[in-house]
Amino acid sequence: MMNILAYVESYPFDVANEGLFYCFRAFNELDWPREMRRDFFFDAPSSVPGPESRAITLAILAGIEEQEGKPLDEIDKETLNKYAVEIGDAGDILTDRLLLAHRTRLMFSRSAAWPR
Repeated sequence: MMNILAYVESYPFDVANEGLFYCFRAFNELDWPREMRRDFFFDAPSSVPGPESRAITLAILAGIEEQEGKPLDEIDKETLNKYAVEIGDAGDILTDRLLLAHRTRLMFSRSAAWPR
């Protein structure tokens, strides 16, 4: 497998999380015959990913294709599911880091405000 976290950890949480989300959307579209697949980046005109999120998604998907040596739609479901787990794990790690950073900030702001 590949290190999905390496693709996203240098970006702000919202950008990275959005990029991971669209990877899942791409995987979901693979369940449909090619001629019935929709653009996984497009829900509605008011709901499109930012350019960085789009670039992250495309980089991860290209990395998977390179790792497997074939296009996404030729990769078996079991292998795609392993990548989906890794993408989910990367999202969990980013969320944990974000929560830890919020807790740390809150702790320091409270201790700074506490009279001594």
